[in-house]
Amino acid sequence: MIQTDSEDKVGIQKVIIRNCDDLDRLLELNLYIGVLTNTHPDFTKSVQTNFEMSVGEVLSYKLPPWADPEGNDQAVVYLDYMEA
Repeated sequence: MIQTDSEDKVGIQKVIIRNCDDLDRLLELNLYIGVLTNTHPDFTKSVQTNFEMSVGEVLSYKLPPWADPEGNDQAVVYLDYMEA
């Protein structure tokens, strides 16, 4: 996995990997990696984060739609509980 936070690396980047084999021959691998811009998806509306509930009450909440400007993300939702 190759990752960068630098916006100036967006585009084609050349990476050279060098090593020697058992016969002391130089091995070189030239990789040309296409670095894509990628920002996190944003919800199109504000997400409700405060709820008033009674003991035993069940609440169903649907997350608002989200948008990905680059079109290269898949939605994943992680749910957890909060202790009072």
